[in-house]
Amino acid sequence: MTENVDKRKRRRTPYPYLFRLLHWLLGPSLVVLVLTGLSLHAISRPQWSLLAGRLPSWFWPGRVDLVHLVAAILFSAAIICSLGVYWQRRRRKRIDHLVLLIGGLVMFLSAQLLLNPLGPPAVYWTARGVHAVVGLVVLPVALLWHVWTGLGQYRRALVVAFHPWARPHYGELVLFALVVFAVACLVLSGLPVRSANRELLARRIAKPEEEVVDLEKLPWDEARPLVVELANGGGFSAGRTRVTLRALHDGSELFLSAEWSDPVEDRQYMPWKKTPEGWQRLVTDEDDESVYYEDKFGLAFPTQPDWRFERFGCAIYCHAGGGRAYGYKGSDRIVDVWHWKSTRTDPVGQVDDKYWWKIDFESKNIGRHGDPKEGGGYKKNVSKDKTHPAFLPDGPEAVKQGIILADRAAEYTPRVAAKIRPEQIVPGIVASAAVGDRGDIRCQSHHQDGRWKLFIRRKMDTGSEYDVTFVPDRTYPCGVAAFDRTSKRHAYNLSVHWFVLEQ
Repeated sequence: MTENVDKRKRRRTPYPYLFRLLHWLLGPSLVVLVLTGLSLHAISRPQWSLLAGRLPSWFWPGRVDLVHLVAAILFSAAIICSLGVYWQRRRRKRIDHLVLLIGGLVMFLSAQLLLNPLGPPAVYWTARGVHAVVGLVVLPVALLWHVWTGLGQYRRALVVAFHPWARPHYGELVLFALVVFAVACLVLSGLPVRSANRELLARRIAKPEEEVVDLEKLPWDEARPLVVELANGGGFSAGRTRVTLRALHDGSELFLSAEWSDPVEDRQYMPWKKTPEGWQRLVTDEDDESVYYEDKFGLAFPTQPDWRFERFGCAIYCHAGGGRAYGYKGSDRIVDVWHWKSTRTDPVGQVDDKYWWKIDFESKNIGRHGDPKEGGGYKKNVSKDKTHPAFLPDGPEAVKQGIILADRAAEYTPRVAAKIRPEQIVPGIVASAAVGDRGDIRCQSHHQDGRWKLFIRRKMDTGSEYDVTFVPDRTYPCGVAAFDRTSKRHAYNLSVHWFVLEQ
């Protein structure tokens, strides 16, 4: 009698427990991946996006990068386990099953090339195209086909065959958890152990004898380089560039060098051009400019320990939508941001000292803030009616690397404007050195042979609540980004990198 009951139970649950559980996990995770993938595609650079690089109001907003990563980990682990179970069975293989399983594996493999861009640009482009077509076209069609078939000829056996709780097997659950952990380690670059090839060791050196020092002459050869591959950026070749970082410290100051490929030196910020008909502001999209703009470089450090950033990197702070073309930043903890700008700050020898914090949709920048300052800084050179510059250079020496120096800026009047010859370009920024907290970071740079070389110095402890404090023999997570003539569409790497300060 007991034997007959066991046979009936096996008939009611013909599939192994793990496969039945995965069957219900794969569908929802794939739906989440498709929806968040559509949002990521929507906000990608306009040349790649079918939606002109902007998120429609009915698309998934917010932390779509983070949600996409978490769903991808669960989906990939489920695909790997499902492939193993499915191929062990001797039943007839259905086309929709094969498309879903093989397509899921292709998504997992192509994602590794997107998260860790290696090789020539053609490899990245191919992986990106395959990932988009399979993820947004092939898999959704196969899923709809699979659901239609299941709700059609197999609807009476659906719950019986794939009952998620019948005859649980906890050993298989442990196996699945281990696969999830392994996939997370691969996707998140070494969870929970830091990878040595993502560490930037700041060598300790003797304090420079002079306060004003040529940063390029510091002993950079003593510093072990960290190479960071960045991708998906506007302007760069195939959206990619490679950054080489080195770091030194003397116990009181931190010195950083960054070198990356960028064929053209861009030092402009939506400038003005005088024409016979009047003034023309050179701009294509003021909220998302990628033509008449400057080169930039950025580093982000949480000022407090944040396990979320240590696992997911900048994806935890990046949001889509919010009325902005490329989304917005925001955090419940202060994130120190070093934002070098080739036009707005570099000519005065500074890196813009900023931070991300609380999200406020009433604010223009939502979650991005500038450190407090006592004076100086930069401002747009635009009149109130936006028909001409607000200031004009008082002579040739008033213009420096794309800005009008603030102490050489003459207020716009018709008489001063008459001195400007036709076709002359007038900078779109008036700037001077920021005084106070916002001017804590000093720099020097030059562009040569298609590469930027940037050198940065900052006190290890600035005394500011908005700045990370560096202490020898401690480790600090950071994110890296580079911009090629674009206001927002930077090249990035979602992996976390670490500053390690030598004692």
